[in-house]
Amino acid sequence: MSTHLTDEQFDLVASGKTDASLDGHLAGCADCRRAVTLAKGRQAMLKGLTPYTLSDMAFRRVEARLMEQVEEGLPTPWPAWLKFALPLGLAAAVALAVVAPWKTPVAEQPLPVATIRRPTPKAFAPMTATFASADAKVRSGDAEWKPLVAADEVTTGTALSASRVVLATMSGARVVLEAEGSFAVGGQAMVVLGAGSVGALGDVEVLAGSRRVMAVDAAFRVERTAAEIVLDVASGEVTLFDESSAQRRVVKSPARLRWADGTALDQGVAEPVSSWKPPAAPGAPAAKLDLGSLPDGSLVSVDDLPAGTTPFSFMLEAGRHKVQVTPPGKPMQERFVDLVGGQPLLFAMAPEAVEREVEAPEPDARALARVMEDLRRQTPKLRACYEKWLKANPSASGTVDLVLVVNAKGGVKRADVKGDPISRESVTCLKTTAKSLVLSPLGSEQELEVPLVLTPGKR
Repeated sequence: MSTHLTDEQFDLVASGKTDASLDGHLAGCADCRRAVTLAKGRQAMLKGLTPYTLSDMAFRRVEARLMEQVEEGLPTPWPAWLKFALPLGLAAAVALAVVAPWKTPVAEQPLPVATIRRPTPKAFAPMTATFASADAKVRSGDAEWKPLVAADEVTTGTALSASRVVLATMSGARVVLEAEGSFAVGGQAMVVLGAGSVGALGDVEVLAGSRRVMAVDAAFRVERTAAEIVLDVASGEVTLFDESSAQRRVVKSPARLRWADGTALDQGVAEPVSSWKPPAAPGAPAAKLDLGSLPDGSLVSVDDLPAGTTPFSFMLEAGRHKVQVTPPGKPMQERFVDLVGGQPLLFAMAPEAVEREVEAPEPDARALARVMEDLRRQTPKLRACYEKWLKANPSASGTVDLVLVVNAKGGVKRADVKGDPISRESVTCLKTTAKSLVLSPLGSEQELEVPLVLTPGKR
């Protein structure tokens, strides 16, 4: 069985001090030839150094950096930074020997062999606002805030604030963001979350505090409050990277993970649940449907799916869509619209849609009799309002009609007083008291007039 050369013999051969016996061994041993090559490189790296050794800590730092370069695939022969690191390490070793030679060396903590490379931020492609709440605002750099509406383009270095906004790349790689609160796009990550939440679909990076959430073809949501950050992964998987410690953690769907800034990345258990739904955006070509003519508070549905409550602005995929609008206090109106890509369309209520009054059916005689009996039984409540008037005017009298609008279940929706003038306080008291009356169901909404005779003699 063949043996290999010793370390001393490797160094002799590397320095050119060899003989025939060593040359003969090298000719037949590939491992020894490789070891000689490494020895020559080692001697070349150390050439010209003064005969001092590094402190143990300095040597570990050098070793860690060399290993990091190996991990990153960089060339290892004597990098430029080492030219500065070695003299510093040598100086530290000499100082320790001269200043405090009598002290016992302090035990040093081992350093990690290699650190994890920080991720390169993803490039931010311009995005289009496909939905924007009425309070959505945007600004670029230090410029003034301005309103953000659907079809506006958002570029890198832009800050946004909104109750709800949806951004999407309308061509190329599909990325959709749905956010509320404050955030910025571009910069040290694709999205930097201030406060609120960002839901993302596609190849996206979100920076929340010291944690960077990196995803490739995944759907996730990050919510940030003053106390904690919650990550919901609906599909795919995301990688968490801690900017302060350079640690990584992979979270696979479905999962929910909570953490606070300052906690270790491996703390916190991912719950195997996520009820969050990924955002959606219209396909290209798309067009803006302008709802500016609708009254605030109108409920809007598109193709039988809720779109929101006005005011807001949004975009739809080109083509025909069924739009249903329910203004406050009015019946729903429906019409079809045809959208052409890139051409906004002003939505108007259908002119042929006329609100019709529907007469309520007459109540059943027995149901009406029960309601009148309820009113007679609760007359003392109404009488108390007249008593207030008599205290100020003992001879006060009058006849009024109490008009009640009663719903199908017997609740009083509205009350009014007609007839002889009585004190303002009594009128207010009668209206308020009437709304608290408990009546029997009538089966449909009805308007009732209840005569009230107010005389001192009937007290």
